[in-house]
Amino acid sequence: MRTAALFLRSREVPAGVLWALPAMTVVAWLGTGPAGSRHAVTAAALALALGIAVLGHGLGGPDSMLDATAAIRWAPRRALHLAAICGVAAAVVTVVSTAPAGVVVRDAAGFAGLAAVSTTLFGRRLAWTLPTVTGCVSAGIPAVPEPFALHLLTWAGQPVDSRAAAVIAAILATGGAAGYVTRGPRRISP
Repeated sequence: MRTAALFLRSREVPAGVLWALPAMTVVAWLGTGPAGSRHAVTAAALALALGIAVLGHGLGGPDSMLDATAAIRWAPRRALHLAAICGVAAAVVTVVSTAPAGVVVRDAAGFAGLAAVSTTLFGRRLAWTLPTVTGCVSAGIPAVPEPFALHLLTWAGQPVDSRAAAVIAAILATGGAAGYVTRGPRRISP
């Protein structure tokens, strides 16, 4: 237990949880309405993007060069940490929101993958960028089926039965997780 507690503290997870959970709760609650409405789906996507962006900061330690020299296997810890972020965010938004659970799980997986991609490419300090931009685009642009490029761009705001949104989320989740678990955060000296 002590090792897990030290890992979580080194990743600043307690502070992230302290800010992310209330923020996700408030944004998802503000979007409640008729079950499955477009407004509820958009608010759920925005809440997930916000929460995962905050929690994504913990996907890397304060000194990535020090992490790279550690003689421990990082892959299982990284995979578990990413899965925990996705699960916690999905659970909080599912409890509060009236959006369909399938949309929440799909969006949580996609946004977690985006946070992993951001961490791998830009480092932990910019892990928030891709989830935040994608969440804001999905909230600001109506989810429409045509043109197809716009349909793909607003995947997080699409209804639960959108096959394209599910494919995009699956690609982001698996690709982001694979890259992050194998490579880890970008190595930037403090």
